[in-house]
Amino acid sequence: MKLSILATLLFLTSWQSEMATASLLVDKAIVIFDAQTANKHDITVINDDPDAKLYVKVDAFEVQSPGTVDETLVPFDRTLVPEFIATPNKLVIQPGSKSLVRLMNLIPINDEERIYRINFLPIARPIELATPQPDDGVRPVLDIIIAYQVLAIVLPRNPVSIPRIVRHKTLVTVSNTGNANFLLTRGRQCNPTNATECAELPHKRIYPGNTWELNLPYDAPFSYDIQTHAGNSPSFFQ
Repeated sequence: MKLSILATLLFLTSWQSEMATASLLVDKAIVIFDAQTANKHDITVINDDPDAKLYVKVDAFEVQSPGTVDETLVPFDRTLVPEFIATPNKLVIQPGSKSLVRLMNLIPINDEERIYRINFLPIARPIELATPQPDDGVRPVLDIIIAYQVLAIVLPRNPVSIPRIVRHKTLVTVSNTGNANFLLTRGRQCNPTNATECAELPHKRIYPGNTWELNLPYDAPFSYDIQTHAGNSPSFFQ
């Protein structure tokens, strides 16, 4: 299934007479490596444009301090043996066609979770001058380039997610004392005086050792689905 997972919108001003948009699609948003599966995953990159070639640059990054204000994407030093690769790192995809990019984890799975992000960035083609306009010959318009980012998670040897969720009035503190991330989704809280008045709560991935604070709309119970490597668990919190 084609997934249009928008990671970044890059707005570029180009000298041309009409708007141009990239037609990049990828088939996965998240890939997971664990001790029971192979050390590789393939991402299908699709050119949805029936008329034009698509040029794509692929870059892999290690994520340091994931899920925090200090999160940093660190590019790999190409002079060293990499721990994780995305290959090929450049694509030329014919109109209406697709190509594969292989993600490979090159170091043995150990006791720590590792996080990577892979950017898929369309490269703008040179734009020829269009038919002159009556005023000044050309006019700038907005050229929209859509880039995608895939999250790659390398789980530890024996992954354990340990959510700890505490509510004090409208403040919720969520922490993870395990060695593998979990995802909070489908959060919901209803007004205690009007059960038909409900609010959706933000989703959040909690990485090992991280703490996240959430301010609720009401001083009342709430619910979340907790997704771990082992499955999904709907939970209700008083």
